[in-house]
Amino acid sequence: MNHVNLDAVKKTIEIFSREPEKALKENVLNGEWVTGASGPQFKADLAFEKGSAVLTMDNPTPMGGTGSAPNPLQYCLFGMASCFASTYVMVATQKGVEIEKLSIQVKNTVDMTRPLGISKNPLTEGIKITLTVKSKASGEVLKEIEDLSREQCPAVYCITNPIPLSVELIAER
Repeated sequence: MNHVNLDAVKKTIEIFSREPEKALKENVLNGEWVTGASGPQFKADLAFEKGSAVLTMDNPTPMGGTGSAPNPLQYCLFGMASCFASTYVMVATQKGVEIEKLSIQVKNTVDMTRPLGISKNPLTEGIKITLTVKSKASGEVLKEIEDLSREQCPAVYCITNPIPLSVELIAER
């Protein structure tokens, strides 16, 4: 249902409930700044269960790039949109609610004076998600799924909770 393998989700819930240590999954991304004179400024290899992909990033021209690839914040919003949509559909599927169509818009306004070192203004005032769902389920049920999705979505958690950050600098000569 909803392009979600519910049997696999149920099996995973069963395993993680019995053995919570198996629920811990490390995510690693290795990227590199491209020092050449043209093309995207950054690339990263992403390995996933059945393959890998190379993603590239380029800043918009006012920020020193050429605008030849999505910028970092676009990837951030893509991650937010795909994670929230995925969580919503998974919760709906677990509740037996068929989703005929789901579209999502994630937007925010960024004050670019902070990344340029001009100000200490807040980077953004927030993120707005607009979720459009077509389903035979009632509005009340769809809202319940939204509430559960807010609680369970990893991207929502990352944005709404402080997460410790450590940076290790290795200087090569």
